[in-house]
Amino acid sequence: MNGLQILFFAANLAFILTNFYGWLLKRFYVPAPLKEHYNELYPAHKLVATLCLLQLYDVLYLIRIGDPAALFYSNAVGLMLYSAFIYVMVKGYFFLEKFSPWKMLLFMHPILLCWVVLLLPVIGVIEFTQTYQIVMLCIVTLISMTYITFLIAFRNKLHRQIIKIDEREYSNESDFPVQIAKRVEWLPLALCAILYVCFLINHPIAKMVRDLIFTTECVWFVYYTLNPHRTVRQELTKGEGEIKKSLSDKKRKEMEEKMMRMLVEDKLFLAEHFTMSELVQKMGTNKRYLNEVISLSKYETFYNLINALRVDNACRILEENRFAKLENVALESGFSSGSAFSQVFKKIKGVTPREYIDGLYA
Repeated sequence: MNGLQILFFAANLAFILTNFYGWLLKRFYVPAPLKEHYNELYPAHKLVATLCLLQLYDVLYLIRIGDPAALFYSNAVGLMLYSAFIYVMVKGYFFLEKFSPWKMLLFMHPILLCWVVLLLPVIGVIEFTQTYQIVMLCIVTLISMTYITFLIAFRNKLHRQIIKIDEREYSNESDFPVQIAKRVEWLPLALCAILYVCFLINHPIAKMVRDLIFTTECVWFVYYTLNPHRTVRQELTKGEGEIKKSLSDKKRKEMEEKMMRMLVEDKLFLAEHFTMSELVQKMGTNKRYLNEVISLSKYETFYNLINALRVDNACRILEENRFAKLENVALESGFSSGSAFSQVFKKIKGVTPREYIDGLYA
């Protein structure tokens, strides 16, 4: 074994050992403070453990460093396994969707069949030829891209839910919190892209780089999921489906009129960092009721409500003074910046502030 092969071996060994440790940790260790609610707080912890354990497929490459068939096998199986399993795992984590053993087997059976075929040249049953590589490259690409398509659809769904959660509480995009969902919504797709590039290159150095990246990712993910960052997942789950009505139509109308009166007369919407929580406090109600009122109004979200009032205020300023600086108009209307003002203005009015001014004084 030469110097480069030692590096390949060390990187692959680190990848396998960290995943095996991740499996042990997620399967058998439960932090004492979370013991009573661990399954509720971490609904996907068993899936995380299973994904870690499945990485032991790479042991075959570890014991056959330098074998082209083993390298091809490792890259192909890794791409298919990760793209399928990460989809199941993140859906379980954020949306509590469960896969029964039979459903999981049906979902994974293309991978299992392909896995067997990929093993054949490694164990010497068939010859590892160029034709075999081309055929298997096409099959593996088709299978993995199918799962990645599911993952893209999930990411889009998650992204829409993140926006709903943010817009329910905040009036400025600059105030939207950095949440775990935002941090990971692109991560699975990015990792799938790395795996696919590595599969296409099919070179030991690329495989070594991949092993180092995924070793780091495994350590981060195991550490992060052992900490109670569950608010976002719970909020995302609550954000699914229709709004549950708790108020009568009469009471909801009364609350909406009171809300609009307070916002307009007291000019609450002009506060740059105004939040739903502050409005709840000023109205002397609770967030569930107020969220119901706003969600069933024409505005749908707190973000849309406040920014509609801000744009109306900006329009009044522009009607009175066509030469007003847009940056000043933005700040006077409660926006955090001129760019945020222009973006929201165009979304609501369909034209930019400058086009709006030109239309007023044409």
